[in-house]
Amino acid sequence: MLKDVLNKIALPCRDNGRIFTDTRRLDAIAECLDERWQLLVGGRLAKIYARADFDSRKRAVVVSSHVDMVANRCYADCGGEFWQGSFDNLITNAAVVSKMVQMGFASNVLVAFTGDEEEDSRGADEIVAALRQKGIEIGFVIVTDVTDVGWKSGKHFTIENIFPNDGQSVANLLVRWVPQLLEVDKRPKVVVDAQCDEAWQYDEHDLRCCSICLPCHGDMHSEIGVAIRSASVEMYANVLSVLANSILN
Repeated sequence: MLKDVLNKIALPCRDNGRIFTDTRRLDAIAECLDERWQLLVGGRLAKIYARADFDSRKRAVVVSSHVDMVANRCYADCGGEFWQGSFDNLITNAAVVSKMVQMGFASNVLVAFTGDEEEDSRGADEIVAALRQKGIEIGFVIVTDVTDVGWKSGKHFTIENIFPNDGQSVANLLVRWVPQLLEVDKRPKVVVDAQCDEAWQYDEHDLRCCSICLPCHGDMHSEIGVAIRSASVEMYANVLSVLANSILN
């Protein structure tokens, strides 16, 4: 399922900081989904999907996955132990969409595909503004991205940029997630304050958030792209859905 989705959406997606200028990946994502998912917000730099049974009166978890890219080349070579491709942030887009197709997210989980992450994260700003305008309370935001953290130690996922990053908030999050994490990794990789990503922008809006990242190897913005472990991809997608579904329960 995930590899099929990846091959379908391995298309460019670009913006100019104000609007999407190349929507081919977004269009392909929409084609992967059926009537069980509805486009809640079709913004200039953000597309937010909700399950058909989403209740706007309840607190929502937002899974935020940026679709903008830096490299000119967009491709995915999925063969063998290591996959190579333009995976910043194509690979986590595919993980998220595969879980949407499988209905792997709970009814209170919104899925957002954002632009401008590689520059000023205006897509994240648009998500917050749009949901607040609709009166939807954002209980937590999970950002998806690739990372160079955890590659050498063979990690399948990392948890990074936990906000607010005071000790008690971090402890509360990890205590809630520890049972699920330990089923996958006895020593999960956690970096409370890591390299800047969309989580930093959501923190500017005083939202609780963190990043769930897929380890990769290489220059993320190069034309060659990065390598990922094929064994990590499904595991990452499963961890992402389990954590998103459990965070407000």
